[in-house]
Amino acid sequence: MNVFDKNQLNQLDEVSRRTFVGRAAQTALGVSILPMGAASSKVLAAGGGKAEHCIFFYMGGGMTHIDTFDPKPGTETGGQTKGLATGVPGIEVSEFMPGIAKRFKDVALVRSMTQKTGSHGGGSYWMHTSYAPIATIVHPTMGPWAQKLLGKKHETLPDSVQIGGGGGGPGAGFLGPALAPLPIGDPDLGVQNADLPEGVDEDVFESRLKGMNLFDSAFRKKFQTDEVGAYSQFYDETLRLMTSSDLEAFKLKLEPNYDEKVKRYGDGKLGKGAMLAKRLVSAGIRFIEVKSGGWDMHQNLWGGSIQTRAGALDKALSALIDDLKADGLFEKTLIVVGTEFGRTPKINANGGRDHHPRVFSTFFAGGGIQGGQAYGKSDRLGMAVEEDPVDPRDFNATIAHAMGIDLNQVVYAPSGRPFLVAGHKRDRETDRIITEGKPIMPFFS
Repeated sequence: MNVFDKNQLNQLDEVSRRTFVGRAAQTALGVSILPMGAASSKVLAAGGGKAEHCIFFYMGGGMTHIDTFDPKPGTETGGQTKGLATGVPGIEVSEFMPGIAKRFKDVALVRSMTQKTGSHGGGSYWMHTSYAPIATIVHPTMGPWAQKLLGKKHETLPDSVQIGGGGGGPGAGFLGPALAPLPIGDPDLGVQNADLPEGVDEDVFESRLKGMNLFDSAFRKKFQTDEVGAYSQFYDETLRLMTSSDLEAFKLKLEPNYDEKVKRYGDGKLGKGAMLAKRLVSAGIRFIEVKSGGWDMHQNLWGGSIQTRAGALDKALSALIDDLKADGLFEKTLIVVGTEFGRTPKINANGGRDHHPRVFSTFFAGGGIQGGQAYGKSDRLGMAVEEDPVDPRDFNATIAHAMGIDLNQVVYAPSGRPFLVAGHKRDRETDRIITEGKPIMPFFS
């Protein structure tokens, strides 16, 4: 920039100067971060910040709110599910959640979640990213967002891990592969191929790595793009992980008292996923998602489906809360339960419930959350939101606020488009990008 250009820049007002610098950085770097600086939103900028870690349980298929966190016993929509007292006047959970009922002083429920789509893919995308799926761009999930805006937490281990689900979903989106969650299909197996193949010692392995690096270096020199650089960084970090002793964090069977813990957490992928998540938090990993399906209960809901799924979730959450408390990690670890939508209050002809995005429930605990409360309210039949609607952007804003993520920090994708962690819109009066998601502030009082 010449002297004339500098003088012009210095004469710009604050917003225009920031815009100019933002455009320049976005052109030069591909993905850039700049604070938005909107005075009206600064109250949301500094989050609760107590949560150094987050364990996000995602219940794929559409978890029934009426049969878990928002029962309606005695009504025509309540079905066979009974309520269970929590010790907080006026708040019950379903009979299938006895562990959570006992620990409700540490739990905050949202009973007024709502969203626009009843499709599994679209609903899951909204809940994970705060954005609607579109063909032209892939939006990041919360783990990659946290790494981008807070920095890498551990020198060797990945910042985010996804347990179960085979690594599906948007992942790091436009933030690039270097921030992608590490997928763990089976918690008992951990990082597969972590041990050297039979007959390959460390010297042979090192020699092979050097050969591969030499082969790749010519390609990297010829094609010096942001995309190639991102994949090179991802590759280098993966190699560091594969040769690090820190990898033992993923070996669940090394967990002390493994057999006893399996009994408490549950001997299924959800329970063992929760066990591994606790182990990874102890090792310093920031964001772990534990995926569990089977909630698409269109038929025979009370024939064992709800008892099995809700029982497994109740057991895993209860054991996790107890263990995090015992290790002094509960206040540092945010526990979240989400799903793409609820299920119809009306019981269908097959004895099940169908897709219902109009109202459903989610769950928060730990990480500075004030427990013993339910935010929002569904109507008497669990059909619609009656008080204080919460959409996926507010849900993710609450996670971000608990983790100390600035909701106003704009990130530009390589295409030049601006995005915020909890959704965004353009203010018509000021033409500024502002956040759409609002944290549930009573959870932090």
